[in-house]
Amino acid sequence: MSNQYLKIIGGNSLSGRVEVHGAKNAVLPILAAGILTSEDVIVQNCPYISDVDAMTVLLEELGAEVMRNGRNIIVRGQATHARVDDLHCKDMRSSMFMLGALLATLGEVETTFPGGCSIGLRPLDIHLDGLKRMGATVEMTKSGIRCTAKSLIGAKILMKYPSVGATENLMMCATLAKGRTTLVNCAREPEIISLAECLRSMGAKISGDGTSVMKIEGVKRLFGTRFSPIGDRIVAGTVACATALCGGDVEIDGANVNHLGAVINCLQSKDCKIDGDDTYMRVRSTGRIHGVHAQSAPYPLFPTDMQPQLLCASCFSDGVSVIRETVFENRFAHVKEMQKLGAKINVCGDTATIFGCEKSDSPYLIKGGSVVASDLRAGGALCIAALKIKGESKVYGVEFIDRGYERIEDVFCSLGGYVLRTKDR
Repeated sequence: MSNQYLKIIGGNSLSGRVEVHGAKNAVLPILAAGILTSEDVIVQNCPYISDVDAMTVLLEELGAEVMRNGRNIIVRGQATHARVDDLHCKDMRSSMFMLGALLATLGEVETTFPGGCSIGLRPLDIHLDGLKRMGATVEMTKSGIRCTAKSLIGAKILMKYPSVGATENLMMCATLAKGRTTLVNCAREPEIISLAECLRSMGAKISGDGTSVMKIEGVKRLFGTRFSPIGDRIVAGTVACATALCGGDVEIDGANVNHLGAVINCLQSKDCKIDGDDTYMRVRSTGRIHGVHAQSAPYPLFPTDMQPQLLCASCFSDGVSVIRETVFENRFAHVKEMQKLGAKINVCGDTATIFGCEKSDSPYLIKGGSVVASDLRAGGALCIAALKIKGESKVYGVEFIDRGYERIEDVFCSLGGYVLRTKDR
């Protein structure tokens, strides 16, 4: 782990205006889709985060030409190599997007098992079962997976779970398959719709995105495009959660308030007002948080990527909160870190009970200290907690935070927080 950390002195309210970048979880599959055509695909408003950097390197190593011009990334040319390097698989889960894209263009792909954040098993069987239904042969090797297909044929695929990654993989593969592919019980996330819109702008025939049944009519070829993905709802949600907790008045440009309905329902109260439209959010809060009951689930329900932020904020509530994690089985690593600071949290199986320290008779006092982020969203959540605590805290694991938050210290400093990136001597 890096010796970098974020030094945070909390206790300030937040106010001002920020703009969210393109959504990490939309940009990554859209960049992968760039190798489905030999023409230029220009992806706009791309964030400066390490996962995007890793994806551009991966695309180059597969044979595509990739250029960055500010927030625009140009993917030029199809891949010429079918093997995804081990290093990228270990560092980034999104390397799995190459399964569908490479299989559709080269007829083969070989990859080791993917990495990313340590938040659960996230099995690949939904991806592989769908590819098999379309005519692919899947071989499990000692080090990973090898898929081949002489030709891909459209099929009806019943997904046992609405996996976002599997839906995106199968969408990309189906665009160049022969005939119609129907995805039943597919993911409905806004990032799925954004990928579908990009693929349609390239000439794909896709309908039903945003619903649980999607239909893709295969075409012979796809074309270049210029496309701007949706704003990052998880970054917007993280800023909204921090504002609700610390108090203040923050405007968030580029965020679609409709994408965060379940999060807003948990934060909104007489002490926190949230409004906006499809390009803007405003959060006004007294800084008083109330107990909540929430359960993570596929969209449009509460997003698992906001569970750590809500849990950490709930530690400062005036009541008892119950948060259940149903998407990933190992997404409570931030609990131990909050307990180090004095938070009272009980975890039983997939459910955490949080006793807020602002409850009138609460004996618990949360103080600043050193904590370690072991995954991306836990890192964002621990930063939120540190912004609330009066005094100094250190958040280690900055390399995880950088995977999905663009200079998180600059964001919160621009709103009146004190966050400094530094390192141990």
